[in-house]
Amino acid sequence: MKKIWVVILIGVLILASGCVQSPTSTESVSTPTTTSPTNSSQTQIETSPSPSPTQTTTTTSSTVPSSTSTTQTTSQKPGIDFSSYKKGEILQNWSNIFDTHVAYVSKGYEDLARHYFPNAEIKSKDAFRGGIAILSPADARELLKGKPIVITVREYFGYVLYKVGTKFVGEDIGTIIAYKENGEDRLIFTGNGKSGIGATLEFAKELDEGRNVDPSLVLRRGEFEGIVIKVIGDNNWNGIKEDDEFWTLQEIYVEEPFIYNWRIVNGENITVSGGFIRLVNGSKVHITALGFNVSVKIRDPKNVQITYVIENINPSFVEYPEEAKIGSTWIELTTSKGFSITPRDIDGFTFLAFGDHRPGSGTEQPEVFFKIRDLMNHDEGAFIINSGDLVYSGKVEEWAELLKEWTFNKPVFVVPGNHEYRGEGKNIYHKFFGPTDYSFVLGKYYFIFTNNVENDYRLTSSQWAWLESELEKAKRLGKIPIISMHAPPIDPRPEGDHAMDTNHAKKLLELMKAYDAFGLFGHIHIYWYGEKDGVEMVITGGGGAPLYAKPDEGGFYHYVKINAYDSLTVEPIRVD
Repeated sequence: MKKIWVVILIGVLILASGCVQSPTSTESVSTPTTTSPTNSSQTQIETSPSPSPTQTTTTTSSTVPSSTSTTQTTSQKPGIDFSSYKKGEILQNWSNIFDTHVAYVSKGYEDLARHYFPNAEIKSKDAFRGGIAILSPADARELLKGKPIVITVREYFGYVLYKVGTKFVGEDIGTIIAYKENGEDRLIFTGNGKSGIGATLEFAKELDEGRNVDPSLVLRRGEFEGIVIKVIGDNNWNGIKEDDEFWTLQEIYVEEPFIYNWRIVNGENITVSGGFIRLVNGSKVHITALGFNVSVKIRDPKNVQITYVIENINPSFVEYPEEAKIGSTWIELTTSKGFSITPRDIDGFTFLAFGDHRPGSGTEQPEVFFKIRDLMNHDEGAFIINSGDLVYSGKVEEWAELLKEWTFNKPVFVVPGNHEYRGEGKNIYHKFFGPTDYSFVLGKYYFIFTNNVENDYRLTSSQWAWLESELEKAKRLGKIPIISMHAPPIDPRPEGDHAMDTNHAKKLLELMKAYDAFGLFGHIHIYWYGEKDGVEMVITGGGGAPLYAKPDEGGFYHYVKINAYDSLTVEPIRVD
C-alpha cells in the first residue's frame, strides 16, 4: 500500500512541475547548446536567439500516463542561430550575445585581455571550447584551419591573414570571427601580430560605444561571420591605444586604407611632404622619399625628440641638417623641430631606367633581373626609375621573392604596372612604394610619375587635372618635364596594340607636345627610342620579362642610361 501512495505522490509532483515555468536564470552559462530531452514524448520549447547573455531555455511536459516519464527544465543558452541574424549583426552585437565574464587567452596576450576585459576571468586558451578567445597568430592558425578566414605563414612576411582569395600582410592586420564549432559558439580576436589583435579589440569596444559595422565588408559563410581590421597609428605595436597616439581603425574587404603623410607620434602632430610615412616604430619615423625635397612640419611642437630616417634618397644630391647621419640611400636625424631636405643646385646628372622585370609566370625573378640590378648598382647615376611590372600577378609569394632581392644602392622611383597592381598586390605596392601620382625636381628637370594602369590604361579626370597643374608648375619654374607611366601612348611595333586607351593616348601626346615634355614608359617588352607627333620618348621594357620582338627590333634585355644636362641623351645598356 505504501508503494502505491509513493507512486501517486511522485505523479502529483511531476504534474505540478510541468505546469510552472522555471524562473529565468541570472547566471551566464558557458555551454551554448540545450540539453537533449530524456523522453521521446517530452516537448522542448526553445526561445528565439536574443542578444542577452542571460537568455534561458524552458521546457514543458505533456501529461503522460506512464509512471516512468520524466521532465527536464534547463537554464542554458540555446546557442547562436546564425540564420536569424543578418550579415554583420552578430559582430555588431557581440557583447550581448557572448559571455564577457570569461576570456580565454594565448600566453603573452594577457595584457590585452586585462586591458579590454578588465572585469573578466582570464583563462588559458588550452581550456577554450566556446565563448571569447584572444589568440596569438600561432594558436589561431591551428584553430582556424579550413575556415574562410585563417592565419598562415609566408617567408619574408611572417604571419599572413588569408580571407578567401586575399592575403593581408603586416602586424597591423587583425580579424574578429564568430562561428560555431561542434555545437559551441566562439568569438575569436586574432591577427598577424599584437597590434592587429589589439585593433580588433579596440574595434569591438567602439562597436559597444555606438560604431556600426559595415555589412558589405563582413564575410558570411553559413555559421561563420568575420571581418578584417587594420589599425594605423599604433606606434609601439603593442595593441593598446595610448594617450599620445591617434588610431585609425578601418574594416577592409580587399583594399587596405593608407595614410601617407600624417601621424601623431609621442603626442606630436607630424606632416610629411615629398615622401610618405612607411613605418613608425616608437619614436622613430621611417619616411620613404619620393624625390629630393622632403620636409617635416610639426604643428604646435611640444619639444619632444623624434628620430627620422629618410630612406630612398641620395645624400650626394641634397642639402640636409649638419647633425644628420647618412648612408648610401638614407639620412637620419633626431630633432624636436621640423626640418627640410632640399635638392642641391646642380648643372646636370645621370639617371638610370628599366622596367618589366617580372617573370613569365611563378614567383622567382628572372636571372637577367639580377644581372641588371648588379650592373646598375655598379653604374653611375643619381637614381633609378622603374616603369612597372615588378611581379607576375601581385601575389604575396611573388612580392616576397622580389623584396628579398630589392637591394639597390640608389633611390628607386616606381610607377605601378598592370601585373602587380591588382588584388592583394595593390596593398603591398602601397605599403612599400606609397602613392602612385607624385613629382620632384632635380637640376633642370621636373619628374612626374602617374598611374595609368588602374583604370584600364586611362587617367581619371582628377589625374588629368593634377597632371596639367604639374606641367604648369614645371613651366613656371623653367624646368623640362619628364613624364613616367607604365603604358606608353603608342606601340611602335607594326600592328602593335600594347598602348594606352586611344583617346587618352591622344590627349597625353597633345599635353606633352604643348609643354615640351619627354616620356619614359614600359609595358612593351622591347627597347625603343623615338618621336611621335613631335613628342620624344623612350620605352624600356626589357628588364627580364619575356621579350616581344627580335633583337634587331628592340627585343633585347637592357636598362637605359640617361644623361640629363642641357638636353637629354639616351643610351641602352644591353644585358645578355
